[in-house]
Amino acid sequence: MKTILLILGISIAAISTSYSQKGAIFLDNKGDTTTFERHHSFQISGKYKSIYDRKTNTRSLILYPPGEFEKELARTERKTVLKDKLGEEFPAFSVTDINGKKYSKKDLNGKVVVINFWFIGCAPCEMERPELNSIYNSYKDNPDVVFISFARNRKEQLEKFLKKRPFLYSVVSLNEELIKKFDIQGYPQNQIIGKDGKYFFNSKAAGIGSGIIIRRAIEKALRS
Repeated sequence: MKTILLILGISIAAISTSYSQKGAIFLDNKGDTTTFERHHSFQISGKYKSIYDRKTNTRSLILYPPGEFEKELARTERKTVLKDKLGEEFPAFSVTDINGKKYSKKDLNGKVVVINFWFIGCAPCEMERPELNSIYNSYKDNPDVVFISFARNRKEQLEKFLKKRPFLYSVVSLNEELIKKFDIQGYPQNQIIGKDGKYFFNSKAAGIGSGIIIRRAIEKALRS
C-alpha cells in the first residue's frame, strides 16, 4: 500500500485516508457511483478535487479552486517529472502491438511519440488511463503524434483485459529484453520521444494534474 501511495504522487495524507475508506461510496463528476480508481482518475485530469463526507461515508468531486490547483500541479511536477535522460538518444526498438501493427524507432523519426508503461492490476495505471485516453482523442487526427503503450503482461491477458477496460494507445506486450532496454523505473511511467529521436519528456507515477503536464509536454514537443 505504501508503495502505491508513493507512486501516485498525489497528496499522501489525502490518498492514504482514501485508502482507509475503501468501504466508502465513490462518486464520479456527475454524482454517480463509481470505482475507487475511476474516482481518482478525475484528479489526474486536473479538473476535480476529492472531498470526503464523513456523515454519508461518501467521496465526491468538486471543481478545483484555481489557486489551490496550481500549487498541487507544481507539487506533482516536482515529484513525478524526471530530469535524467532528457536530450539523450532514445533506444532503438522494433515491436509489434497485440493487433499486429509494427512500430520501429527508425520509422517514427520526425514524429512525436507518446509512450506509457503499465501493467494489469496497477492501481495508479488504472487511475490515469481515462485521462490518457482523453489525451489520445485530442491528437488522434494529428499525423505527427503516435501513441504506444508497453504492458508487462502476456498478449492473451491483455486482450482479455482490454475488452472490459479499453486503452486507446497501441498496446505492446512488454518482455524482459524491452524492460532492460527502456530502463523502466516504475509504473506507470510516461515518456515522450521528440522529433529528433531523443528523450523529450520523462515522468514516473501519476498525480493531481498529471494529464495537464503530459498535454503541455506534447504541445511543446510539437513546437520543437
